[in-house]
Amino acid sequence: MMKILDFEVIKETCGNIDTSEFLTWVNDAFVRKNEYVMPVKTRLNQQNGNYFAVMPCINDKYAMVKMIGRHELKDGEKRATMMSDMLVYESDTGILKAVMDGEYITTLRTGSVAAHAAITYCKENSSIIGCIGLGNIMTVCLDVLLGSDPKRNWTVKLHKYHNNELRIIQRYSKYSNVKFVVCDSYEETITDSDIIFSAVTRVTENFCDDSVYKEGCTVIPIMTMGFQNCDLFFDKIFTDEINQIRNFKYFNKFKSLSNTTDVLLKLKKGRESNTERILVYNYGLAIHDLYFASKILDTSNKFTEIEYNYCKEKYFM
Repeated sequence: MMKILDFEVIKETCGNIDTSEFLTWVNDAFVRKNEYVMPVKTRLNQQNGNYFAVMPCINDKYAMVKMIGRHELKDGEKRATMMSDMLVYESDTGILKAVMDGEYITTLRTGSVAAHAAITYCKENSSIIGCIGLGNIMTVCLDVLLGSDPKRNWTVKLHKYHNNELRIIQRYSKYSNVKFVVCDSYEETITDSDIIFSAVTRVTENFCDDSVYKEGCTVIPIMTMGFQNCDLFFDKIFTDEINQIRNFKYFNKFKSLSNTTDVLLKLKKGRESNTERILVYNYGLAIHDLYFASKILDTSNKFTEIEYNYCKEKYFM
């Protein structure tokens, strides 16, 4: 039998899981990264900025391939711009076990990975967060980060855009330890921020001049754009997978570059002082997709099950 877990099933399942679990999943997948085989994702570019990306991954239990793409809406269409689906197989038999929506998992793991990066690399007593791009991924990121330390006092600076800042403020209105500041410019959002997140999907130039980034800040470009000038003067750069960012324009000019897995395994140094400026490029690991998918697949009792008639005996054409 093959399971089908669509968007609504996965959304409902994950809605019953505490955000602390997502941090655990992210960290565990990083630490166990060497137990997976993960080729670099393949991107298939199309016209008008549309694309597909193919992301395969395998461990000793499951194999997965994820198709994810960004496609502009056609007139009258009702769907997300980003769409994704996952095929999950038993790794030792090759049998297809599940077809799963990938959109919700992608959003969930991406926001959780960003929060994990902030916790891993921020300086001591960080308290000011700058947020650019206030969509679903940023919402997940704030859910996980703010939930990880409910006693810490935070000031969250929100870059004003299409009233999304009002939705964010309302969502966390019951958090007595969080104060919000609405900012009209990128510079205002970034100035004095200890942690800077950006989840903007399209950027044509850098957000700010070098001088705006204070000592000790941690910059996390969730969509990897808008901070190319930081590549040239930040003290350290960390990434989820070095091989996936080798084509970045200033890759060969980074002062210091390490994989987060090596930091968590204490093979490399992470932050070593409160003055280091740190940049974290998480390009997206299929390992995290597979880890989240396997946890959901193994625990969810909300799915459709169908008979899938794969080849069960030798045959002749």
